[in-house]
Amino acid sequence: MAHNERITMKETTKETAKETAKLERHKPHQKYSIDGVKVPGVTTILGIIDKSGPLIHWAWKLGTEGKDYKKERDKAADIGTIAHFMSECYIKGKAADLNDYTPEEIEAADVCFQKFVEYWNREQLTLDASEAQLVSKIHRFGGTLDIVVLDNGFRRCLFDLKTSKAIYESYWWQLAAYKLLWEENHPDKPIERNIICRIGKEEAGDFEVLERTDLTKETDIFLKAKELYNAVKGK
Repeated sequence: MAHNERITMKETTKETAKETAKLERHKPHQKYSIDGVKVPGVTTILGIIDKSGPLIHWAWKLGTEGKDYKKERDKAADIGTIAHFMSECYIKGKAADLNDYTPEEIEAADVCFQKFVEYWNREQLTLDASEAQLVSKIHRFGGTLDIVVLDNGFRRCLFDLKTSKAIYESYWWQLAAYKLLWEENHPDKPIERNIICRIGKEEAGDFEVLERTDLTKETDIFLKAKELYNAVKGK
């Protein structure tokens, strides 16, 4: 596919995909258990130390502009969620059912989606695993890895797709936790690259891909957050 060729929504409809995936506006959170005992998920654990400081500043800024931060938050969340979902459907060869969203929301999200398609094809990435719901019996937590890919050198990459204003440090803590989960459950398939791909919500050129080869520090932070979570919960 040429780099300037546009992927349209028609190319992700029931006519061209084997399976349809529906994006629901209110989707329940995943639950994890080990031998019948409930264990926390990655985002729940990190919530102990990540209080979304950038979001608090964002809400304050909107307030100074006379805007309702709740309405703006929900609008931005919808656009990000749609763009993320469209990109995942493209990777997995599924049709994107967006019936719960408005044409205006879908059009705004499409800007982000086009950026992702160009990057994905330029890098010649292929899907290795998706929606992997895993638990760690060693550290007793769970998580769902959206995407694991192979690059054009057949190296396995942990790939996290974000729609946000920036790549925050907490994203790397999350990725480190997912790497722990994957390698405990797939010791014969080690992760060789750790990639976060961020697509913006509004600005046409707002696209960013960062990679870290060593997540030792980030892994240590996550495990300490798990210890703190256990202490707070009295476990």
